[in-house]
Amino acid sequence: MKYFYEKMLHIFKTSPATFYTYYGQTYSYKDCYANMVKINSVLKHFKRANIVVYGRKSFSTYCTIFSIFLSQNIWVPLSELAPPARNLSMAETTTPALILTDGSGFPGAVSDYAAKSNIPVENIEEIIQQEAGEEFILGDFLADDLAYIMFTSGSTGIPKGVPMTNANYINFVENALEILPFEKHEVFSDYHGFSFDISIFYLFCAVFTESAFAPIIENEERFFPLNNIIENRVTVWSSVPSVITRIQMIRKDDIIDTPIKIMFLCGEPFKLDVLKFCYNNLGIKHVYNFYGLTETGVENFYHKCSISDLQKYEMKGFVPIGRPLKGNDILLDADNQLLISGVQVTPGYLGNRETERFAEIDGKRWYKTGDIVQRYEDVYFCKGRMDSQLKLGGYRVELMDIETHIRRYPAVTDAVCFVTGTDSETLVAAVESGILDEKGLKAYLKECLPPYMVPKKLFQLNEFPKNANGKTDRKKIKLLYTGSEDI
Repeated sequence: MKYFYEKMLHIFKTSPATFYTYYGQTYSYKDCYANMVKINSVLKHFKRANIVVYGRKSFSTYCTIFSIFLSQNIWVPLSELAPPARNLSMAETTTPALILTDGSGFPGAVSDYAAKSNIPVENIEEIIQQEAGEEFILGDFLADDLAYIMFTSGSTGIPKGVPMTNANYINFVENALEILPFEKHEVFSDYHGFSFDISIFYLFCAVFTESAFAPIIENEERFFPLNNIIENRVTVWSSVPSVITRIQMIRKDDIIDTPIKIMFLCGEPFKLDVLKFCYNNLGIKHVYNFYGLTETGVENFYHKCSISDLQKYEMKGFVPIGRPLKGNDILLDADNQLLISGVQVTPGYLGNRETERFAEIDGKRWYKTGDIVQRYEDVYFCKGRMDSQLKLGGYRVELMDIETHIRRYPAVTDAVCFVTGTDSETLVAAVESGILDEKGLKAYLKECLPPYMVPKKLFQLNEFPKNANGKTDRKKIKLLYTGSEDI
C-alpha cells in the first residue's frame, strides 16, 4: 500500500498543475503542499488516530484531508449539510483524538462534546498561517490499516460508522483510474459533501491525474450547478442522477455546450431518459453508471454507457449497473438479494453493530446489500431494495417496476411508490410533474398494469425533495403524503 501514498506525495511535492479552482481563484499542488506540511506539524503527534474534520469546501479543507491520509491517520468527515444531532452522533461514535475545523459554522453541540471530553479542536486557517512545517515521513501503510470512517443510516435512524481500510478503498480507486478515460489536468466537479463516499472517487482520481477540484459551495449552485460547470470548465462530473434530472427539467429543450467529457453517475437508479439527455442535450462523450455501497468500498459495479443502451434497455427503463469491478465477488441468494465479497468489504460496523449483515459462506465473508439484483444478458440490473419488494393482494410486486411505467407517461419526471394504511395494503404513487393529466395517467396505468399493481392513490409534487446527498428522499416523500382521490 505504501506505493500508493508515495506516488501521491510525489505529485503534491513536484506538480506545478492547478489543484483548486473556483471562479478565477486558483491554487497549485505546490501551494497545497505548503499548507499540508504546516498541518502535518499538528498531525505528527498522532498516528492511526481518528481525526474529525468539519469544514466547507475551502482550499484549506482539501489540504487537511490529504494531510490526514499521508500522516497515517484516519479521516472522519462531518457534514455542514447534516443536522447538528447527526454530526454530534458521528463525533461521539468515533471518539476522535483531534478535531480540525475551518471555523465556518462549527456545530455548538460538537464543540461542547469536545470540551467535555478533553478533545483538542484546532482551526485549520490558523495552522496554515504559521511559518514552520513538518515534512511527511511515510511509514508502513498496511493493507488492513484504517484510512477513513464514513457513516450510513441504520434501520433505527442512528448513523452507523463504517471503517474502511487502505485495501478497501484503494482497490476501487485503481479500478476507476484504469476504466475511465482520464487525461492529465482534468477539472473534477465536487458536488456532494465530503461525508458522502463518492468523495473518495474525485479526491483520489483527481490527484493521481494531477487534476483540479472545482467545488460546488453555494446553495444556488447545488440547486442548479450548470453555471459552475461552465465557468470553472469542469471536464469530469460526478453525482447522483437526480442532479442531472434537475438540469433536464429546467433546460429540457436546450442544447447545452458544456466542457464535460466524462460523467460518473452513481447512488440511485439511472433512468434512460436522463442518459438520452446526457447524449442529446449535454453532448457528453463518456457516460458511466456505477453501483456500490459505503460498506463495500464506494463502488462495486460499473457500466460504460452507449447510445445503443437507449434502445437495448428500453423495456427496463434504466441503465444497468453493469458488471463487477475487479476484486469484487458477487452472489445472489434465493430472493435475488445481492451479496458482495472481496477486498473492498469493510471489516464491520463500529461498535460491532448489525453483525447479521455479514455472512460466512463457503469460507468467504459476504456483505448482504439488501438490494435486489437481476442478471439480464451479460449485465446486472438493480431492482431496488428488499423492502421495495412486497405482496399486495397475495401477489409479489416490485415497486420499481410500477415506477418505471409511471415515468413513461408524458410530463412525468419521476415516480416513487410506497404502501400506507394500517394493513399496508394501500399502494400510493407519488408523481413528480409540473402539469399532470391525472385522468390520462390513471387510464394509462390500467391499460399497462395488472389491477393489483395499479396505485390506489396519486400524490403529485412539482419537485421531489432531496436528501443531503442529493438523492431523491423517499422517506420524506412518504411523510409529505396526506392523501388524494382514489383512482
